[in-house]
Amino acid sequence: MKPYIIVLFCLLIISCKSEKKDNTPIEETPITYKANWESLKQHKTPEWFLDAKFGIYFHWGVYSHIGKGEWYSRQMYEVKDEGWGKDIRPYHLETYGKDVHYHEFIDKFTAEHFNATEWAKLFKASGAKYVGPVAEHCDNFSNWDSKINIYNTVNYGPKRDIVGELEKAIKAEDLKFVATFHHSWEWGWYNTWSGLIDTTAVGFEDFYGERTLPETFHSFKGGHDASGQFTGKVNPKYAPSKKFINSWKTKIYEVVDNYQPDLLWFDSRLFVLPEKDRQEMVAHYYNKGVEWNKPVVLTYKNNDLAKGVGVLDLEKGRFDEKTEFPWLTDDSYAWAGWSWRNDLRLKTPTIIIQELVDISSKNGCLLLNITPTGDGLIPEEMRNGLLEIGKWLNVNGEAVYATRPYLTYGEGSTKLKKNHFGGVQGDGVTYKSSDFRFTQNKSKDAIYITQLALPEPNELFVLKTFGIEGVGKNETIKSVELIGSDEIVEWNKTGQGLKIKAPKVLPNNHVLVYKVTISV
Repeated sequence: MKPYIIVLFCLLIISCKSEKKDNTPIEETPITYKANWESLKQHKTPEWFLDAKFGIYFHWGVYSHIGKGEWYSRQMYEVKDEGWGKDIRPYHLETYGKDVHYHEFIDKFTAEHFNATEWAKLFKASGAKYVGPVAEHCDNFSNWDSKINIYNTVNYGPKRDIVGELEKAIKAEDLKFVATFHHSWEWGWYNTWSGLIDTTAVGFEDFYGERTLPETFHSFKGGHDASGQFTGKVNPKYAPSKKFINSWKTKIYEVVDNYQPDLLWFDSRLFVLPEKDRQEMVAHYYNKGVEWNKPVVLTYKNNDLAKGVGVLDLEKGRFDEKTEFPWLTDDSYAWAGWSWRNDLRLKTPTIIIQELVDISSKNGCLLLNITPTGDGLIPEEMRNGLLEIGKWLNVNGEAVYATRPYLTYGEGSTKLKKNHFGGVQGDGVTYKSSDFRFTQNKSKDAIYITQLALPEPNELFVLKTFGIEGVGKNETIKSVELIGSDEIVEWNKTGQGLKIKAPKVLPNNHVLVYKVTISV
């Protein structure tokens, strides 16, 4: 589905907006949500999320020790001559041998250097406002003290409640707590039918899941088409068992009930679960939010939930126009990769700032993934980059936090590229100094103009948005200042647009923000 079609369709749904403050009751008359889409659509996206804009999560688990990607647990058992991950089984055979199985790596995931308090302080310094771990990826290993799943970080590996430690540390920094789930992918994840997996290992008889038909996993499409609506239904012979459905739901309930996340995030493939169970899960979380008297957020991908039930998330993607509804991008600090490897190609702090600004200008928020090592360290380049982003936000954050989109998201000739998972993305894109993004404060007396590439000293540029043919033609501009700079900005509003001269000395090495004060 093309991005503009997604936008058009989503504009038809009920906009998930709210003007409530977080220190007021969730509803004047508390709602009890029922397990049906009509009831669940009454949930409003909280103000804190609309204001927060920037968050962090992290793929961290057994796969982080191995260092070959978060899909290793599946791909090490896949025999194929072509396609993504075709080199993993040969690597595994050469490095470890055919008799070493995934469960044997679990106790090598030690997290020995993990310090939740230090991590939370770093996240706070980065400028992130909502943070949390992958609670469970796709390998049936839970990062919390699970009662329904004995294969967890308390019983094995670190012998610690990773989710619990992070919840306390993150909330102590006055950040919102995030928990993400990817475990809907576990149905058919391990090819137990192949004979390549030792499903009889003592103590791990249930680890690899139920035996499914060989074609089960690939009967569901990937990428942006990873949605139940590609056929409208799941073929019963590939549908999950009652046992799997119960486990899937109970894992979520454990994390919700015990750790009270502010944001519950889901990967795609929720559609493989029956509609009734998805509805019950969402209702459970929303009703818990009412019980806790705090506004909560739930995100989903593609068409996995009914439109308007939660916040739509685009994996590695973003909309190419401003929308009337809030949305989320989950993206990684690495260009290609979600978990630690020693060969990751990382983005620069500037690129991440550009992405955050672009997303914010279109009514979105960013959830940035980082990649800790198996022993619990955040790579130095990534750590330093987060701190650099935080320094920029500390000065320029008023152009991001608690802002809303302007009449148009921006102007400029640089176009983003189509993204495999929907929307557009920025890999291989280089912005010019003529590319700008706009946001405005909630009182609408200030417009923030962010220049996505650094200009030459004293370079003159004209913002046509404020010209006689632009949507901002009627703005009465009182002043223009460059945030972080003491230089007086030379500006003039004419029929051509708003003319601004760049400073002699740039106040930062990333992107510039001009604050335009207007009459209301």
